[in-house]
Amino acid sequence: MNSDYGSVDTLNDYLYTHYQGSRLQCVDAHSGGNKSLSCNVFIAAIDYLNVDEFIALFYQVAWDKPEQAQLMIKTDDQPSFTLYQAKT
Repeated sequence: MNSDYGSVDTLNDYLYTHYQGSRLQCVDAHSGGNKSLSCNVFIAAIDYLNVDEFIALFYQVAWDKPEQAQLMIKTDDQPSFTLYQAKT
């Protein structure tokens, strides 16, 4: 189940195993405007996600460029996203 995105596979393996085959999908090619995004953007909507466990896994991943890796999570009861920055 490896992708072209290296470290994201760790998160996808977790989601696939624990959440009925769910995966993060790369969507940066679908952005509007005349300029390409200068980064990869992945999204997923997961029912009953164990947020604390997923955040802990995100922090454990050996990101190639941790300064560029961010996780945004919004639960049903939150009005906006919470941003998490990978540890360097």
